[in-house]
Amino acid sequence: MNVSRQGTQYAAWVGTCGVLMSLTTGSGGQTQGKDSFAEMVRQGRRPRLTVVISIDQFRNDYLRRLTEFYLPAKQKNGQPGGFRYLMTRGSYFTDARYDHYPNYTGPGHATILTGSHPYKNGIVSNDWWDKATLAPVYCVDDPTWKVVGMTEGSRAKPMGAKNLRSTTVGDELKLATNGQAKVVTLALKDRAAILLGGHTQDVSIWFDEYTGRWISSTAYCKNGRLPEWVEAVNAEDFPGKSLGMVWEATAPAEALAKSKPPKLAPTREPYGMGGVFPHKVGTARTRNNLRAFALTPKGNEYVFNTAKRAIVAEKLGQDTIPDILAINLSTNDYAGHAFGPYSPELTDLTIQTDKQLADFLGFIEKNIPGGLNEAIIVVTGDHGVVPIIENLKEDNIAGDRILDARIEEAAQNALSAAFGARAWIGKNAEGKQVGIYAEPCLYLSDAAMAMAKASNKATTNAEIEEVAAKAVAAIPGIYACYTRTQIINGQVPLTEITRRVIHGFHPKLSGDLVVVTDLQALTEPVSIGPYATSHGTPYVYDTHVPILISGMGIRPGVWGDAVAPSDIAPTLSALLGVELPSGCDGTILRSALK
Repeated sequence: MNVSRQGTQYAAWVGTCGVLMSLTTGSGGQTQGKDSFAEMVRQGRRPRLTVVISIDQFRNDYLRRLTEFYLPAKQKNGQPGGFRYLMTRGSYFTDARYDHYPNYTGPGHATILTGSHPYKNGIVSNDWWDKATLAPVYCVDDPTWKVVGMTEGSRAKPMGAKNLRSTTVGDELKLATNGQAKVVTLALKDRAAILLGGHTQDVSIWFDEYTGRWISSTAYCKNGRLPEWVEAVNAEDFPGKSLGMVWEATAPAEALAKSKPPKLAPTREPYGMGGVFPHKVGTARTRNNLRAFALTPKGNEYVFNTAKRAIVAEKLGQDTIPDILAINLSTNDYAGHAFGPYSPELTDLTIQTDKQLADFLGFIEKNIPGGLNEAIIVVTGDHGVVPIIENLKEDNIAGDRILDARIEEAAQNALSAAFGARAWIGKNAEGKQVGIYAEPCLYLSDAAMAMAKASNKATTNAEIEEVAAKAVAAIPGIYACYTRTQIINGQVPLTEITRRVIHGFHPKLSGDLVVVTDLQALTEPVSIGPYATSHGTPYVYDTHVPILISGMGIRPGVWGDAVAPSDIAPTLSALLGVELPSGCDGTILRSALK
């Protein structure tokens, strides 16, 4: 829940009821148009197909900075364009910001269709540490299931939505229709597909980078087999046939001139593709080369083509029972990490994404009754990205890279000096990992804290946490370090940053300390630079993403409302006529509903 915007949860509920009342009566109780949300409610009409497209690492500025290079809203052949179609025919929210910390793929995708934040939905990061088992947890780890579709050479593990504690819009739709509605998700990243769909989806598939195939788990393939249409896509082997391809820039020279290549040639070549255009993908069928394929525009093409097959094979949108298709374009994140947000590569990829999106919208127009007028299309991002730090420094803007080991070392040394030399973080004498920095949380050894208190060197966990926090906060490039005790007891100053920290802190999952870097600073497990970047911070370049929503009941317009991606879920719930997801914090995007 966005404390600054929404007040108490009760007030948010009352406000939602008020929104529905005002939007179904119109101002002064006047009836609205036949295609309005009000008439949808009165007549029981709902969109045949709701399509949610999450573009990984898609910052809001990509839409405005490159608008002139996108296809027109309506092309000469009469087909819809891409981004400009949605910006013109739908609602475009220019000030949508994630209201949690950290900003990674897992938490972002958990938020989009649950409408909730990690403090409720439990997806506190991509990975976290389990103090009970002294082992890491991946956000969609679920060993109760088995991998489906795995072939020789794969090292895939079973995945599911066990760690997601909230329902999704898809779950609520399945419950409301007694399972008649279909919910299908797909993405190159397993966590993106699974967390968009949730617990009850009919089909969820993701990319096995070891073999280049779509795979799933028995969480979604109860019979232990992939759907026939997925096997048919696998047999066509688009990834394998793309090995050896060359990615050359296709964007206009004027667009590339707006990009910012590094002043010094990168010393690194992601997956052996070369540091500058043209980028060649290797020919051998190796994990490295399949990752390289996924980093090029061909990766997005593969996802869109598979989504088209899903629409046809699963008969999505073919009757009056609403269906949901949610996809993630992971390629934009892979390329963003490798080349940065202002690079020629991201410029070219984004312009190609626009064309691919237009083609996909045209497919929907032709393949469901009533076309796009009977559908809802949502486009957003799961997080942004920090600009390339070396580029910033070349322009005299401060930036920093901080190794995780430096954070662990500072806390370990301070705690040993204050309370006795023992394994507070890292491995104990038996070689067992007892504490770790799992961004953004530092987990201290419970055994070490208990020993310090038993020996009267410390009286409380809060005292121990405070010593570690001061040591970590003193590291150059660290903005602040908040303790578990401070957060749980409400002892942090309520700022934009700490609000996001609170929204990202789950009392049963988060660590003993939450570390926040300075602006333009990153923590890294190992050095990924120079001229590579990441995300996760609570700052605007990581939180600010677009929300585009178009279709049945949606009012065209550009809105500067202060909104959040958590508002997508309640808006779709209202359009679909289903209950809000169980953990929902967001409120309806009332500007979007006509």
